[in-house]
Amino acid sequence: MSHSSADARAELASDWPTVLAAALAIGVGMMGVGFYSLGLFVTPLQAEFGWTRAQVSGAATFQQLGIFLSAPLIGRLADRFGNRRIAIASYIATPVAFLALAQTGPSLTAWYTLWLLVSLAGCGTTPAIWARVVSLRFDSGRGFALGLMLMGTGMAAMLAPALLGPVIAAQGWRTGLLVIAAVVAAVGIPVSLLTGRGETARRPLRLASERGRTEITGATVKIAAIGFLLGVIVAALIVHLVPMLVDRGIAPARAAGVAAFIGAAVVVSRAVVGWLFDRFHAPRVACLFLTSPVIACAVLYFHGPAIPAALLLGLAAGAEVDMLAYFTSRYAALENYGATYGLILGLFSLGAAFGPPLFGWSVDVTGNADLALACSGAALVGVLALIATLGPYRRPG
Repeated sequence: MSHSSADARAELASDWPTVLAAALAIGVGMMGVGFYSLGLFVTPLQAEFGWTRAQVSGAATFQQLGIFLSAPLIGRLADRFGNRRIAIASYIATPVAFLALAQTGPSLTAWYTLWLLVSLAGCGTTPAIWARVVSLRFDSGRGFALGLMLMGTGMAAMLAPALLGPVIAAQGWRTGLLVIAAVVAAVGIPVSLLTGRGETARRPLRLASERGRTEITGATVKIAAIGFLLGVIVAALIVHLVPMLVDRGIAPARAAGVAAFIGAAVVVSRAVVGWLFDRFHAPRVACLFLTSPVIACAVLYFHGPAIPAALLLGLAAGAEVDMLAYFTSRYAALENYGATYGLILGLFSLGAAFGPPLFGWSVDVTGNADLALACSGAALVGVLALIATLGPYRRPG
């Protein structure tokens, strides 16, 4: 299914504020600064409380669990009542939750519990509702618009360490959390207020009472399985890339520099993949891009060059969330987009919560990453098979 380039340009010309608002919204949300700033707190909390690196970073699991628990419900509510009130409430609650997190004492349980609270409060800051907003406003240029929207998380990945790192180094991790709370409120609340009232779609939608149903079809079940598996595998590969390189004898600083190539590839691939989705059948494009982590697994398994492996992982990380959002819009009715995508995004987050620990457990048991890499590559081939069997889009729009 291809679309008119002229129509896509016209949509972007008239509705670019929607894309910008959504990009800003998720950039300061749970999948933006909320996730990409977490690593900045590892060393300070180790120093203050004596926690291990694994213990501090375990907060990421609870953050992802919060998205898993909340996304299906929030998506359903957005279908029924629109996203505006949900977003406003979430961008008020999230800073309050960060303020509570800043009061964390030496209890690891409290650290995890408060991160789960932050994630639940941030339920309206994720693509579960913002991808819905963009999908309603775009048709011919939907893929590119979703890609541009998701670049908000890529920008957060680049800006959060650069801007928050000096603050935390100079004034401590608690001040860093206060700054995050202020940024979330200062950006998220105005964006939510300016997004507009009610539903704005390019075609009429059914009555609100008839919306918000999670569509369980052969295609959506496959997309949910794809999302879960990608969450497990890609998150594990990205998290463990630096440790794998260090195990090969590469200096930690150089290994971290290699990992930086992932971020660059993510930003580029999100826009490129979305643009291609608008012009070619999306499953074919997705199969092309998701061969990249299969190749990356092989490169790492045979101790090949690290930078190409990082770039290949970045291509996959940039394509995955964009792909899931776009697939949902083409294989489910837009009236049920929030509920259906919310479930898919939740399963993706569940996979991302447990993928890295599972990969780490395999390394601990076997003494190296070979088995984990081989299993990851084999599972990714299964993902490609699922994508290839999705078939024609269910309906236009």
